Amino acid sequence: MAAILSKTDERREDSVAKKGLLTLKKMGYSMPVDAPAYQPPPYYYRSVKAIAVAYETDSDAALAAIPAPLELAEPATAILSFYDYPFTTFGPYLEAIMALNVEFKGRPYVYIQQIMVDTEPPMLAGREIWGFPKKLATIGFKAERDMIYGTLERPTGIRLASAIVRPERKIKKVAPPMDVASLRVLPAAEGPKHRPVCAEIVETITEVTMLNAWEGNGSVAFAEHSTLDPWDRFPVKRIISATHTEYDMYLPAGRVIAKL
Repeated sequence: MAAILSKTDERREDSVAKKGLLTLKKMGYSMPVDAPAYQPPPYYYRSVKAIAVAYETDSDAALAAIPAPLELAEPATAILSFYDYPFTTFGPYLEAIMALNVEFKGRPYVYIQQIMVDTEPPMLAGREIWGFPKKLATIGFKAERDMIYGTLERPTGIRLASAIVRPERKIKKVAPPMDVASLRVLPAAEGPKHRPVCAEIVETITEVTMLNAWEGNGSVAFAEHSTLDPWDRFPVKRIISATHTEYDMYLPAGRVIAKL
């Protein structure tokens, strides 16, 4: 009996749990920490091609989509834009953005209300670092005859939004891009009844080197409605501007400017 107890005690001693060796200093920048999905900022973009159509929209619809610390700039202006990124340090990808002109403490910003991309690295980094509400979608960016156009489908075959721009006049003096505001929310692990771990407004200031800039006629359309992705929530009252630009961009980390 004594011999049996001795062997049992020996087995228990060998099975004592040991702490893991992975510490914060040894972890990668993003998850999974031993094989990060993306590298730390800053990020670099070259030869970007973009179209943007700004239009006046309904104030009540815009206010309902803007977080409380921000104020709606008047007249209520929405911007539908499409981007072709042939080279970035995330890899090449396409993007579509629905934004609103806002203010915070008297300073103008573009608030990212909806955003779609077609690859994972910029989607993951955008959501986790800056709070850009990115989802994956099927995006098109093409030129045909004298028009440049972008399309957004989610799921593929369901056309949520499109924009067309005809470049007509070279823009002699290009205004610097407005700083970007976004809402970063991380839900609590305990569930929806608990306060989010993070609910904050993040400011992002990009550096742009403009290569070409054109203005002309443009239009936007929202062919189908989706309650899952309501890109048509801002009705079109009148077109304000339509532009086509080409540029290089430097995208740094963001900065928290307000907490909800």
